[in-house]
Amino acid sequence: MDLFVLVVTLIFGIAFAKLYFRGVGRKPQERTRTLPPGPPRWPIVGNLLQLGPLPHKDFTRFCEKYGPLVYVRLGSVDAITTNDPDIIREILVQQDEVFASRPRTLAAVHLAYGCGDVALAPLGLHWKRMRRICMEQLLSTKRIESFANHRVEEAKHLVQDVLARSKAGEVNLRQVLGAFSMNNVTRMLLGKQYFGVKSAGPEAAMEFMDITHELFRLLGLIYLGDYLPLWRWFDPYGCEKEMRDVEKRMDEFHKRILEEHRKEERLSALKESEMDFVDILLGLPGEDGKEHLEDVEIKALIQDMIAAATDTSSVTNEWAMAEVIKHPRVLLKIQEELDSVVGRDRMVTESDLSHLNYLRCVVRETFRMHPAGPFLIPHESVKATKINGYNIPEKTRVFINTYALGRNSRIWDNVDEFRPERHLLEDGIRVEISHGGDFRILPFSAGKRRCPGAPLGVFFVLMGLARLFHCFDWGPPDGLKPEDIDTAEVYGMTMPKAKPLIAVAKPRLARHLYA
Repeated sequence: MDLFVLVVTLIFGIAFAKLYFRGVGRKPQERTRTLPPGPPRWPIVGNLLQLGPLPHKDFTRFCEKYGPLVYVRLGSVDAITTNDPDIIREILVQQDEVFASRPRTLAAVHLAYGCGDVALAPLGLHWKRMRRICMEQLLSTKRIESFANHRVEEAKHLVQDVLARSKAGEVNLRQVLGAFSMNNVTRMLLGKQYFGVKSAGPEAAMEFMDITHELFRLLGLIYLGDYLPLWRWFDPYGCEKEMRDVEKRMDEFHKRILEEHRKEERLSALKESEMDFVDILLGLPGEDGKEHLEDVEIKALIQDMIAAATDTSSVTNEWAMAEVIKHPRVLLKIQEELDSVVGRDRMVTESDLSHLNYLRCVVRETFRMHPAGPFLIPHESVKATKINGYNIPEKTRVFINTYALGRNSRIWDNVDEFRPERHLLEDGIRVEISHGGDFRILPFSAGKRRCPGAPLGVFFVLMGLARLFHCFDWGPPDGLKPEDIDTAEVYGMTMPKAKPLIAVAKPRLARHLYA
């Protein structure tokens, strides 16, 4: 171990000296190249040592101290971050062609089939083709409407799951909401439940959940090997080994899905109305006249759709539930609206969701305070450009800090207060949740890389919350006060609560409605 430390120290020392003396002879203007302002940097490592376990908060402090556009040097990589709506608009809309690509990180290579999916693929023809398949084959209005009955069944299952757990004691809302999101998505994509009576079984369900959580943790990791290539020689914490292990587990899972869908007896008995997303993909032609899509392309698309629609919506719902339970007056206002719009003699339906304006404000306020992803998926510039008069080099990595955006005191007042009313419009017009030209809240990004599944994600969030708030009264576990609800978070590609939300649920509607 002593020899290992000595070798690493020697190598870093030589590299440090070379870079330091190379920079000393340059003029200050030459060294900075009129880059945006930012924190002082060390040679070789740059600002990496200034990032802790919650880098979104570190980047927030940089913006507060150095301005709305901040330059940081992450090892060998140029990077910028911002919390300003106008700069975000310029990056994602006005200079979309420049910034619409993605960096090729090690996690993306290992966990997104060599960056062959939609979310993490660099800008190019492959990305355009894969995105078109998603939009036309899964996320079209016709296709989404075709799964309406499945969504109704899963909404019922959500209520019954909470009811059963509430009789036994406290409700673990992370488990409940995770199952709700996953079942909705897997029934559309894979044709089966993973949680519940008709599920694939508890072992398959837990494996699926575990792989998804690990995927998001590793994809969000600021891995030193991406910024200091020398680090990969040693990988002292085994991060790349973890990536390879998850890559193998994930690929085996996808292989089983394809094998099940290719069974002849299944295909011969399948009606067009019963086809799920995988069935559709198996029937699509590939590139260059190939009869079918490559298996690796199908796997990448399956993974993208599962990951994008499960973890993000369940994380958002858990944060919304936590804040509402913590603020009983908000729960009361939500239930007053539900009783007015829906009544207490039936369940919430999809057609009710557009009329629940206050609930929409609650979701929007949740996105402001607890964005599902503290950074949007990083962008990368394809050529050098300028923003606000500053030079932005080619291949600059862009961290749009949605966490800092929601806490920017220049655009929000009382940033740490959960107050849904701030989003109500004076004229009573319906509150929009996903992006509609307002860059102060940006849960689904904008421009070319805007999340194609945004409308479906909003639906999962609204339906889950509407059913839970309409059917149950909620409170903290016995012995706790509402204000004791913990709101600490952990960092990853998504930003879940540090601890699962545990709550007490009591039915508030007539007993026969829960049957």
